[in-house]
Amino acid sequence: MPKTSSTPRMSKSIAKVEVAPTASAAPAKLKSFRQTAPDHREFSFTRFWWEGAGPRSGIMPWVYKKMKPGDDPDFGWAAKTEILLPPTAPSDYMNVNFLLKQFDDTLPPFERHAMIQVKIALPADEPWHAGYERVRAYAHAHFTRRFPVIPVVHVPSIAGLRGYGSHVHCIVLSRPLTINGLQGACHHLCSDRGYADALAAWRNWRAAA
Repeated sequence: MPKTSSTPRMSKSIAKVEVAPTASAAPAKLKSFRQTAPDHREFSFTRFWWEGAGPRSGIMPWVYKKMKPGDDPDFGWAAKTEILLPPTAPSDYMNVNFLLKQFDDTLPPFERHAMIQVKIALPADEPWHAGYERVRAYAHAHFTRRFPVIPVVHVPSIAGLRGYGSHVHCIVLSRPLTINGLQGACHHLCSDRGYADALAAWRNWRAAA
């Protein structure tokens, strides 16, 4: 007759551990810092960077808002927008959608620097296009040797707005653009040294004009 064990068998059970869901990181914010020069009140320099480890919305919405600052389908657009590229940049980057999408999609998550903006007020005693050509030449000479630049002209008087003077936003992307595409962000451009260089170049440009 088979022997039966007198030791009771212990049933094994695995305790279930409740794992709290991890909270998703808050979206990163596009922060800015603006600098001005007492001797050139028409000139301002603003740097933009990403703060926070969460998902980024990209710079495309911000740039598009500059290109179309108003809601009116006819009068809400900037007076003029174009793209200035370094001489060896591929022609695909002349398309603003392509340029901004490539910039946003390929900016590494560890890189915080996004862009800088030089805003220059235009003289009220001359046509806006004359002042714009002067600013465009400055931006082309100082920035587009290495960086893509998106100049955007705002002429509020065209839309019937009073108290707002004409001005140009020179949006300079933080990444040099070469024959091989966008490179790593330039920390010098997005710093106090970048501000000093841009202001000195504007002073020299004005003095030579």
